Amino acid sequence: MNGLRQRLEKAGRRLLVAVLAVLFGKRARPVALPPAPRILVVRLDERLGNLILLTPLLASLRARFPRATIDLLAQERNRSLLAGHPALSELIGFDKRTLLARRGPLRTPFRLRRRHYDLALDAANPTDPSATQAIITLLTGATHTVGFASGPFGGLFSAPVSVEGCGPHEIDMRLGLLSVLPGMERLRTVCLGPLGSVDPGGLVGRWLKEHGEAPYVVINVGARLLEKRLDVDVYAALARMACESKQRVCITYGPAERDLALALATRETRALLAPPTDLLELAAVMRGACAVLTCDTGPMHLAVALGVPTCGIFVSTAPERYGHKELPHTVVDARTLPASQWLPSVALWLARA
Repeated sequence: MNGLRQRLEKAGRRLLVAVLAVLFGKRARPVALPPAPRILVVRLDERLGNLILLTPLLASLRARFPRATIDLLAQERNRSLLAGHPALSELIGFDKRTLLARRGPLRTPFRLRRRHYDLALDAANPTDPSATQAIITLLTGATHTVGFASGPFGGLFSAPVSVEGCGPHEIDMRLGLLSVLPGMERLRTVCLGPLGSVDPGGLVGRWLKEHGEAPYVVINVGARLLEKRLDVDVYAALARMACESKQRVCITYGPAERDLALALATRETRALLAPPTDLLELAAVMRGACAVLTCDTGPMHLAVALGVPTCGIFVSTAPERYGHKELPHTVVDARTLPASQWLPSVALWLARA
């Protein structure tokens, strides 16, 4: 039933977009920008990894337009992650749950129109575009609007971009939006700006003071989707392997993975169990690590953005689309292999990390 409902919802969104494209669609035309353009990037996905994978697009825009005002419309809850990014002029908060509030879906387009943007980019997932993002991009009143030409969605933009030829990786897909803009810069490295500090008197601050001086390996357990997780036996094998190689191990986890983390700590008693963390506290724990082992999840992208050597283990998703293979990082495609066949490669990478 859930699959049928999702297909019906997707068909309904595409029908709505098709109607809007007929009524209010844009005529395709070249993008011409002033020397100091006002640019808006729209990315309303709440997931940590998807926002981090957006940062190469932001950095590339700043490199192409150093005098530009570059704003990002994003979920308010992610302000702590990207508000200080060096490519951004401002993070404009959005909250889809508060329909009539200032940051809600009904009033946000009016806020944006008053800013008189020269360019608005819909940086949604090109293979599963967001009707909300596309409509908000249309309603900004920007002189030029750029987005992916996915079915009827292309009709809403004045400069639609075909995803064909952009490359299989999420980063390259977003960078494909630049193909209709002036300039040549295409930066692929994920990066963050300055993050807030951890309260030294708090639980995580005290833990870091006690354990953070000597190097340790982080094993981040779990993922938002169950099919992206390893089972506890495999996590225990990873922890045992790291401990036997004379590495200290720290287990991190989200609220939904607490039981899994406790089970792992019970299996491998030499491992340290980190306290519960928020996003900034998790970043602080990972920043102190010499390496991070994790499945394909938001903390994987966070560790890479922090510059910590990261091994991403892909259980159900494609490393070609979401992984980070550039040194010092690596990926393991565990979709069809038993753990016994890929654990040795993780051990070898860990010895060199």
